[in-house]
Amino acid sequence: MEIEAKLQSKLEKIFPEQSEREKASEVLAEYGKETYEQEPIRVRLAILKMAGPSIEKLHEFTSAAKGDFRDVLSWAEYPRQSKHWSATGAKKEKLVSADLNEYETWLNT
Repeated sequence: MEIEAKLQSKLEKIFPEQSEREKASEVLAEYGKETYEQEPIRVRLAILKMAGPSIEKLHEFTSAAKGDFRDVLSWAEYPRQSKHWSATGAKKEKLVSADLNEYETWLNT
């Protein structure tokens, strides 16, 4: 499934009511308006993962992403690695694997 379709699918699952989904979409659309705001769909997915069904948290994480999108990507896609950036070897591989598995599971459910 294409990444934009994944975003729409996650929005529908997290916000089943159309009015709430529209609010959430409006908040998420705030990220990506500026030319320097990179990878808007990926970042919006990260925001959605972190915020869950909270419009308030969507605002918080969207604001954070507008400050530095890498923070939100790190929190959503690399939660274990971001706490242990200096890990190496088997420990790093375990962290990478766990983070990837968590994100892919979230993305595909």
